[in-house]
Amino acid sequence: MSQLWGADRIDEFLTRAAREAAGVVEGAVSCGITVQAPAWTRPLAATSDEFAARMETIQYDVDDGPCLTCLREGDIIEVPDIAADRRWPAFRRRGRQERAGASLSIPLRFPHIDHVDHDDAGEGRGALGALNLYTRAVGGLDDADRARGIAYAGHVAGAVGLAVHLAAGEEYRRHLYAALVSRSLVDQAIGVVVGRSGVSVDTAFAVLRTRSQHTNTKLREVATQVLAEAMAE
Repeated sequence: MSQLWGADRIDEFLTRAAREAAGVVEGAVSCGITVQAPAWTRPLAATSDEFAARMETIQYDVDDGPCLTCLREGDIIEVPDIAADRRWPAFRRRGRQERAGASLSIPLRFPHIDHVDHDDAGEGRGALGALNLYTRAVGGLDDADRARGIAYAGHVAGAVGLAVHLAAGEEYRRHLYAALVSRSLVDQAIGVVVGRSGVSVDTAFAVLRTRSQHTNTKLREVATQVLAEAMAE
């Protein structure tokens, strides 16, 4: 795991973790890691190779499959024969086209990261991430592979949880900075309107908001236009 900490970004970190998992679990040829990020960040995902990427994309496209079931229910999902499994018809059909054999999805749990609400109906409900192992061979993942996968998922979960927590903090700070910049621009534009027309601050803000609505332009962009017009005068 030490080499994972050399990654510069969360995406690179997850990719390295996926590639390492594919090597740790002998029966797996490919691995994907999906993480349910906080509401203010983008979803996070990484794969060890193109085969895993296609298998993950299939499930995102049809909004169903072992990976998403693992995330939603928080349970280990085993599929010994993808072509014969009837739980997810659309995934089964697309999986057969990819000549996929078997898969194993293991929930990632981060007990100290509280970004997702848990269902009181049972502690097994939901997971913050999933480690997804794929093989071309039917029945290609045996009990030893399952044990290795579970052990690796537990090993990597804390590191992934911390990385997600840090990435969420960075994303929040970016949003906060953008909001502050936007507020500053609007305040400056209000000052321009007040100076031009002698109206109150509330009326000046209403003028900007009306212009925003009538031109279908964001308030920040309207403020930028007003400031540019003032500078050009």
